[in-house]
Amino acid sequence: MGEELRKRLLRSFQSGNINFLLGSGASLPAIPTAGPIEAEIAGLISAGRDEEAYAKMYAFLETVHAPTNKLINDEADEGNRASLRCYEALLKTIEEILLARRTTILPRQATVFTTNYDLFLEKASAACPSTILNDGFSRSPSLGHRMEYSSRNFFRATYNTGNLYDYRVEIPCINLIKLHGSLSWLKDKDDILLRVEAVKLLDNDGTHEERRKFIAACAVVLPQAAKFRETLMDRTYYDLLRIYANSLDRENTVLITFGFSFGDEHIRDITMRALKNPTLRLMLFAFNSAARDRFATLFQQYSNVEIIAPGDEDELHFEHFNDSLSRILRAGQG
Repeated sequence: MGEELRKRLLRSFQSGNINFLLGSGASLPAIPTAGPIEAEIAGLISAGRDEEAYAKMYAFLETVHAPTNKLINDEADEGNRASLRCYEALLKTIEEILLARRTTILPRQATVFTTNYDLFLEKASAACPSTILNDGFSRSPSLGHRMEYSSRNFFRATYNTGNLYDYRVEIPCINLIKLHGSLSWLKDKDDILLRVEAVKLLDNDGTHEERRKFIAACAVVLPQAAKFRETLMDRTYYDLLRIYANSLDRENTVLITFGFSFGDEHIRDITMRALKNPTLRLMLFAFNSAARDRFATLFQQYSNVEIIAPGDEDELHFEHFNDSLSRILRAGQG
């Protein structure tokens, strides 16, 4: 990363609106990336092979549910530990960025958008007890312990105040916006409730009808060609995409991506429209040279896009991404 790019990112950290976009590559090695599964499912559906399509969708969900079940149950798993360490490091770095901000005009907040269903970010937040991870659920006292989800719960500032001395300090907050839903979401008629518990997977992958019921119970947007229409029809997903679009339209905004290929058409289109905002800067961290070349082709017409990539034979893993952010932060503190 060049020195001029570091300076631009540092300025964004200090006085800009900070946003991250994480994709499936961020949860490696615990959860494999989806790969071309969307095209495969679409091909099966268009060929009328619904049973095979549902089998593939269930197999995809199982790869996310299985490690998440271990995460919830605190079962030892090396892949989970490796992914969790990276998420913890990211949240700690974001916390430091927010604490180091020199402006009092902007809120001490950052937003993490993700298409991942897993609960690594929620689990990692325990490593940052002085920062609020706002997941959109209302936690007001309720005798029934009912925690409802609403997009209106995001972007709220919380302050520490003193009785003896008149001080008012904003607590750092990270808004966690899961664009495609979450394994912790439970559908209850028109509401989404918080449910953090291991989910029993089907024995021997189940029957076709069992897979259909399992998939229908999940409050997530699945990787299939119809997901854009599904997203627009569902009030919650539509609201989250609107928040994403509005966040990028704000003045002096930075969007930093990692593990995200922009293969999701609806998110790619919103991002490209937002790049007409000249004060928006998109920082793409590419996993390898092939990803770098795809990004360069995809965003070639935009001057406010930067691509950070490893050498031709190297790979940029989560640890390297975190290290890059930390070095930028340290440079500003030097």
